[in-house]
Amino acid sequence: MYLDLCEQFTCQMCGVCCRNHWQVTLDEPSYRRNEALFSASGREAEFAQAFIALNGQGGYGEYAYIAKQAGGGCWFLNESNMCLLHKEAGHSHLDAVCRTFPRYPMSTARGIEITLSFSCPAVLKLADRAEPLQIIRSEKQPLDLADNNYAAEIYPQQQPVQQPLHYYFELESHFIDLLQCRSMPLNERLAFLADTVKAVNSLTQDQTITRELTALFNRNYDWLDDLAAGRVPAEPEAGSGLLENFFVSFLFKKPFYIYGFEKTLRLFDHMWQQLMRSNDITEEIMKLEFQYGHDRQALLR
Repeated sequence: MYLDLCEQFTCQMCGVCCRNHWQVTLDEPSYRRNEALFSASGREAEFAQAFIALNGQGGYGEYAYIAKQAGGGCWFLNESNMCLLHKEAGHSHLDAVCRTFPRYPMSTARGIEITLSFSCPAVLKLADRAEPLQIIRSEKQPLDLADNNYAAEIYPQQQPVQQPLHYYFELESHFIDLLQCRSMPLNERLAFLADTVKAVNSLTQDQTITRELTALFNRNYDWLDDLAAGRVPAEPEAGSGLLENFFVSFLFKKPFYIYGFEKTLRLFDHMWQQLMRSNDITEEIMKLEFQYGHDRQALLR
């Protein structure tokens, strides 16, 4: 399952992802693969400068990181925004981070699910459109992905049947419907989403929860139908499609499952306030995605 943006994405060679403050880490097989490549051409000294072992200081699967140039760009980025390592050894030689970005793959009980990072300018251009995002189901992946390199693992059936998260996929589908209901401006949709999440979180966690969730969903859909029948849709404002698609994509990354209902609602409210105060929505979306879409610790704080 993937958002339709994934089918349309191609790298525009802007170099933004290679000039950020991230520390691109490698696992040990990738480190050894590069060690062999550089040794074969007598460049051991350059290898020692470009690939810095973490000496046990990294997280799971992190063995080393790629050094940066004095100006902050990746060691291998040239003036034409071309990756010299890619040019020399090919895409399959790169570490998992560089092979995957801006793809955001998740392993779930429904299969592999994919969206894209809104910190990539090419993704933002695709997402700045009037049409809502669509979720596509296919037997074929739309993008080449590094094996077993998932940003999240989501298996709701492991949750107790009396808890709302056991029904996470149904919740996610409903939440996306609320965010894409264009009978309301986006701020009202976010408020309605917050009210719905709070209602879900307050349900009695017993054998009646499935019936109560179904009733809540039906009440919401009935209310939205009545609203659509009685309200003339307003002309969409410039950038409204991008804002909607940003929140939908972020929701598709499963934050309600990973971080919980209350923390994610606070995050959504914080992001909305930041966006409304910004003079450049595109730039602010990129900042928010860098801060919360790539740094799990930022969400846990």
